[in-house]
Amino acid sequence: MSVDEPADPRATQPPIARSGEFLEAILDNLPLMVFVKEAEELRYVRLNPAGQRLTGLDRREIVGKTDFDIFPPDIAAFFREKDRRTLEEGTVVDIPEEQVQTHDGRRWLHTLKVPIPGPDGRPSYLLGISLDITETRNAQTETRRAKEAAEGSNRELEAFAYSVSHDLRAPLRSIAGFSQALLEDEDDRLSDRGKDYLARVRAAAQRMTGLIDDLLELSRVGRAELRHAHVDLGAIAREIIDELRAADPSRDVVTVVEGDLLVHGDPTLFTVMLRNLLDNAWKYSSKRSRAHIEVRGTRVADQLVLTVHDDGAGFDTALAGRLFSPFHRLHSATEFPGDGIGLATVRRVVHRHGGRVSAEGSPDGGATFTVHLPIAGSSS
Repeated sequence: MSVDEPADPRATQPPIARSGEFLEAILDNLPLMVFVKEAEELRYVRLNPAGQRLTGLDRREIVGKTDFDIFPPDIAAFFREKDRRTLEEGTVVDIPEEQVQTHDGRRWLHTLKVPIPGPDGRPSYLLGISLDITETRNAQTETRRAKEAAEGSNRELEAFAYSVSHDLRAPLRSIAGFSQALLEDEDDRLSDRGKDYLARVRAAAQRMTGLIDDLLELSRVGRAELRHAHVDLGAIAREIIDELRAADPSRDVVTVVEGDLLVHGDPTLFTVMLRNLLDNAWKYSSKRSRAHIEVRGTRVADQLVLTVHDDGAGFDTALAGRLFSPFHRLHSATEFPGDGIGLATVRRVVHRHGGRVSAEGSPDGGATFTVHLPIAGSSS
């Protein structure tokens, strides 16, 4: 060989790459179970170390034997049926779940079975490659059981909530009704103080009825199955603002709804979210002779950032975390009516869509609520 003649590349390769030892090394170091059976009687001819570790069997205990010599009859029959199908069809058979008896009990495998043709083109061997999915399957089973248990508990909770609400509403209706009847029928016999007391009783009964309604809505928001659709939050916001104007036509409120407000999620829950945010903005700006309410949307990476701003009473930002907890309010009910459920409902809707909500404000300087929502949507 001259000095200019290229060297044989095989001469530089290690011996293992030039022999069957190379394939042996690959099989012996694969973390997946690999086995080979001859096609005639489906006797094992090969099991790699990963398969030995999984089954707890030495290759000397398995080579030359069939599945019926090694495994319980039900498992062996299942293996045999899949093996015959693979060989007869001459195609790869994917078995997402199958059981195997091991030294520490039965485990679940995801297996591919491949026919290996001989010189005449007919399958001479069957190659199997198995991944142990026991832990994954057990986790999925536990998740499914937990979900079923939670759904059962939710159904019981829903039935209980409606039962309680029904049982509470009846006496509240009686209290409100009889209070009103006394005010109307005994007006000339009641003192001004007595009339005031009855009015307070009636108002308290009405507030309790409203609180029950709000708690039921909060409960429903947490349990309702999400319906996914493309939602235009801008259109929903404009509709809610129109309703607020119709209910309170004397108010002078400048409103702005603009920006990219398209998102994917549950239309009903998003309506609940916006209604609570806009109700708050409308309510807390009510002492302004001319109020301003703005709804804006921008896209940041893969999220929609929605802001609802008003120039009303505002609050101390240091206390913002309390706003989203049920029954926590930063203003008295005499100053601004409410029960502290609305923003807790907003947070629940946002969290169910995989987002987050925050608030900023200053006393008498207005408030801004910011909602971050995945544009593609999420569920929980």
